[in-house]
Amino acid sequence: MTFLLISDGGMEHSACLLMAEALEHQGQRCITAGTPLLGHQPLDTPAPQLTIELAQLPAHPLLEQVSAIGLFLQNPEQIQYFIKAYQGLCSARGRPAATLFSGPLVPLVGDALIRDLSLRLGCDLLLVSGENQRRQLQSLTFNWPKSLCIPPVISTGFWFPQAAPCAPTQQPLLLALIQEQIPTHMGARDQLLRQLNSWARQRPNWTVMVQRDHSWSATTTLMPSDAPLTDNLVEAAPGQLLPLLGACTACLTVSSPWSLAAMVWGRIPIIVGDYGIHDEQNTTGFFGCGAMHRLRSIPHLDAIRELPMANQAWLDEMGADITDGPMRLLTALSELILRDEP
Repeated sequence: MTFLLISDGGMEHSACLLMAEALEHQGQRCITAGTPLLGHQPLDTPAPQLTIELAQLPAHPLLEQVSAIGLFLQNPEQIQYFIKAYQGLCSARGRPAATLFSGPLVPLVGDALIRDLSLRLGCDLLLVSGENQRRQLQSLTFNWPKSLCIPPVISTGFWFPQAAPCAPTQQPLLLALIQEQIPTHMGARDQLLRQLNSWARQRPNWTVMVQRDHSWSATTTLMPSDAPLTDNLVEAAPGQLLPLLGACTACLTVSSPWSLAAMVWGRIPIIVGDYGIHDEQNTTGFFGCGAMHRLRSIPHLDAIRELPMANQAWLDEMGADITDGPMRLLTALSELILRDEP
């Protein structure tokens, strides 16, 4: 089987590269394609084998060689446009279309999960991270009309490596994952950064590393201009996200999905609960994780060592206990291809 894995963002590029490596170990041929990335990136990920704008991809001759196409795009609304263009070209040229599969890389729940599904209904197979997501989709769509053609759903685990790239550092390190638009409350991000700076000043034996979880430009400032920085608060360089997640003692964020990697790798998680459990903060998916804390409940950095690890049962339901995702994908695709054969 020949796979084409299409992505358009840093997380998506990284996930497709990891999936390609796993599938190639199973004897499959994989080709990665994606759009060029702009600005500094938190991940050090090689470029796809084919760098191309998404709008140009459906007509590329490479697609005539593939039997399955994986679509992993930041905006799932683009999936419908790709499917319509690709399948329309296949029909016009009198050749069968490849099997299409897609899914959200991060574990979604509730309304966010069903909204995401509605944008992927043209696919032949849907991938979700854990059994929690698969069961939710079953319960949310059991009475949908057959005309909607809901694709089969499989759980394939997380999008990052199962093992940490390195051990934690001897000197305690707090990694703070800073999101682009969360928290949404006016001034809340600056307040969070000031709190990190204050903690670092109180405990100079700790290092506080501030890491964006999104792309950024060289001219974009992060720390508030009115907050003189202590020496042990450091802004991460591009490409350091995975090594820092492995090296940290604890990982703090409002709702960055990369905190799941820290949880799986056995680092102390801190999901900032000051802004509540709401869709707009992307915190609804963390309900039950056992790692949500208010900032005022942490008097200083040394107190972090007393915090609990993530709820392992919750983490497993989100996908942590799935280690054979590529094999599950291969099995499901083989069954679909056999079913569709005349």
